[in-house]
Amino acid sequence: MIRSLSIFFTVWLGFPLFADSQPLFSDATTQAGIANSLSGNQVRLATNLAWGDYDGDGDQDLYVTNWGQSISPVVSTNRLYRNNGNGSFTDVAASSGVADTRNSIDAHWADYDNDGDLDLYVVNFSEQDQLYANNGSGSFSRATGSAAVNVISQGSEISGAWGDFDGDGDLDFYLCKYFFQNSFYVNNGNGTFFEDAVSMKVADIRDSEHAAWGDYDGDGDLDLYVVNREQNNALYRNDGTSFSEVGCALSLDNTDVGKTARWVDFDTDGDLDLFLTNIGANSLYRNDGNDQFVNVAAGDTKSISGSWISWSSAFGDFDADGDLDVAVANGADSEAGQVSTLLQYDNGTFVDNTGSSGVSGSRRFGISAGAADYDNDGNIDLYLLSGQFPSYPPGQLYRNTTAGTSTIKVRPRRKDAADGIGARVKLLSGALLRGHHHITSDSDAQEVVFGVQSGVSYTVEVVFPDGSTVTRNNVSSGSTIEILQQ
Repeated sequence: MIRSLSIFFTVWLGFPLFADSQPLFSDATTQAGIANSLSGNQVRLATNLAWGDYDGDGDQDLYVTNWGQSISPVVSTNRLYRNNGNGSFTDVAASSGVADTRNSIDAHWADYDNDGDLDLYVVNFSEQDQLYANNGSGSFSRATGSAAVNVISQGSEISGAWGDFDGDGDLDFYLCKYFFQNSFYVNNGNGTFFEDAVSMKVADIRDSEHAAWGDYDGDGDLDLYVVNREQNNALYRNDGTSFSEVGCALSLDNTDVGKTARWVDFDTDGDLDLFLTNIGANSLYRNDGNDQFVNVAAGDTKSISGSWISWSSAFGDFDADGDLDVAVANGADSEAGQVSTLLQYDNGTFVDNTGSSGVSGSRRFGISAGAADYDNDGNIDLYLLSGQFPSYPPGQLYRNTTAGTSTIKVRPRRKDAADGIGARVKLLSGALLRGHHHITSDSDAQEVVFGVQSGVSYTVEVVFPDGSTVTRNNVSSGSTIEILQQ
């Protein structure tokens, strides 16, 4: 098994703020009540998850998608776990109107109508997708038809991604499919969408698994990476009025059995790198600027997870030392399960510290991972989902119990909206970049936690999708701040 990934840099600016410590976790699943698995005839076959504060009370809630039909003898519904603020959750999917019973495979929180609360898009594999508008009273209404988004289901929907590609202040939606070209829904700004994938030149016709928005070239607009299963992946560069496919030219057209992509600044040099989870060989493409990427995943298989079957990843500063670590969900397609790994980043190297961290080293069928500070104690926690038929394994919530940490939490918000999707959040000490995170609509919470030195003040800078920048000076350790787009 490959145990670590060594990264070499010609210039290293992202050194830790202080000596690394071992991240520690405890299993809080039972206490929290979010195992997503019941005994007897109430089984649930998990497929994905999304953290988000849908009720605006300051703590993170959790939506879990389940494969609903063709599981005899019952239908497995999706779950909305409302955070009670005391370490426990309550399933309110039915009373809130989001207990989807279709074959759900993905979900994303986003304030698509800019009314100040998070809405929910649920991707259903073989049936109609659902866009749920948040009513602001703890309930949701179906808005798929009125919003004119994916009204006619074509092909098999797999996943989606929200991003403001044109910087006009509202979120657009890209939808990945099997057996049909992908769709791109452009937001009209009035609660409705129009489909424009062909003219925008992003109508990928391959079997697409996942999409990720990120400004890889730093020109101020969001570009789009699309993961295609056993076919060339695509990188669509945003040219302002349409896109150009540049994946091959930049050697980013990875042809493995792809699952997910994440734009992250793992080396804290100010630009976005690309991490791919694949069935066979994960890849980590370091962005060297000027359209130059280098795959720095080590070993002859280029697998930083030490596993052959990776499905998803969650990035966060789990040890609060100032740089990003990663959890990788492994094993969903395997026969006997595999270990989902926690990789701690230390001095340019990712080290597998799964066993010593308290995260289970048992073989499971990991299908999705999501990071969030669900208990608001400043440490980033982790939720791992497993999906396997017919054992229906439960999810696992790992509470981060690392002692002696000091953090700053930042919640960016787009103008008039409840989310900060597309925002790039930077932590600076003087002119030196100490941390850099990119907010997406994927499974992780839409807030940033930076590990910092206790008693020290920093500058926080947020760059929003339209290019506007908001700066907050003299932010001290232990602070939680909300930064609103001006």
